[in-house]
Amino acid sequence: ATLIGGPITDLNVMSRRGCISHTVERLPVSGEVEIRSTDGTTIILPVGGGVTVLTDTAASLGPLDALVLDQQSQKLRLQPEGHELIFVIRLRVTAANG
Repeated sequence: ATLIGGPITDLNVMSRRGCISHTVERLPVSGEVEIRSTDGTTIILPVGGGVTVLTDTAASLGPLDALVLDQQSQKLRLQPEGHELIFVIRLRVTAANG
């Protein structure tokens, strides 16, 4: 089969029911954005292009590079290189296991 719009990248997040819950936020951005970590693990995943992580020492994420934040991480400021799609994935241990 041929895809009309060309190849696609599929993102699946799986977690063990009853142990870990997760949310996935699709975040289209074209300017600076602030992301806060939560009481679990947060994963930042830019899809189409690069993103600069605005900290004391600026770091860059390329397409499909993942940045993992734990619950002690402070808020994070990101600057996309242009119009960008970022997925924010949050993992949280459920009460029964935490």
